[in-house]
Amino acid sequence: MPDRPIDLDLRKLRYFVAVAERRHFGQAAVALHVTQPALSRQVRQLEHELRVELFTRSTRDVALTPAGEQFLRDAKALLAASEAAQERARRIASGDNALIVGFMLGTDVGLALNAFSARFPRVSIELVRLRWWSQARALLDGSVDVGFVRPPLEAEGIDLLPLYPEHIAAVLPVDHPRAPDAKVALAALTDAPVLEYAEATEAWSAVWNADPRPDGTRPGHGPAFHDMEELLGYVRSGRGIAFVPSSVAAAFPRSDIAYVPVADVPPGQVSLAWNAARPSHLVTSFVETLRAHGTR
Repeated sequence: MPDRPIDLDLRKLRYFVAVAERRHFGQAAVALHVTQPALSRQVRQLEHELRVELFTRSTRDVALTPAGEQFLRDAKALLAASEAAQERARRIASGDNALIVGFMLGTDVGLALNAFSARFPRVSIELVRLRWWSQARALLDGSVDVGFVRPPLEAEGIDLLPLYPEHIAAVLPVDHPRAPDAKVALAALTDAPVLEYAEATEAWSAVWNADPRPDGTRPGHGPAFHDMEELLGYVRSGRGIAFVPSSVAAAFPRSDIAYVPVADVPPGQVSLAWNAARPSHLVTSFVETLRAHGTR
């Protein structure tokens, strides 16, 4: 017979995540305001309940096992979902009429928010920044009610309303031979490694990094970046080039960087996304508003 599922203790999950993120029981105990022996016992008990070894331990360091790496991702998602559920309950109980709207850097949200507020002036709107690696998770765990996202989202249960396309620009150092060009072809950029969107899915990289190229070739891989500041630092230092949506390029003008539209890749897409399993009157109304008015 299969094992019966256990009831996971959220406190133990928080303890595990604290240790996993710091790779150190002592530092995690200080952050959690508990003693190290008590923390160690709780983590050991969690491993016993799961019948899985989450950490490899030595006298010098702590490392996650492969099972621990996966459990860390799942535990963080569970904790986020728990916190979001509590917040939604508090909002409903207090009569708070609010909509949490996620957005990615450069997405055009102003017209949509204004159109919705014109219809529902008493609804407050809270904006939450989304990242390429967390946009699906934020929708599924309830951190945001709706989100302006850039597909692909490799997750089930999310509905999408396409809004508008975005052209893609190559991010080049200003002294690059193609920096003065009005447009550039991918074939002219084959010598430079392409910076990686850190923690991006394979599908995301395929779309936003033109990987593979239309002719089937693969670009060289450069360092991974988490934000535009890191991206620009790598490009300025000659560590690689990058590809970004044109709206993101417009938000970061720099004298030492050139943003050159790429001629031979299809545009990306901005879409409105929401959790199909958790509809609400406000979400439905927001989607209807965008269907009627759009964002452009």
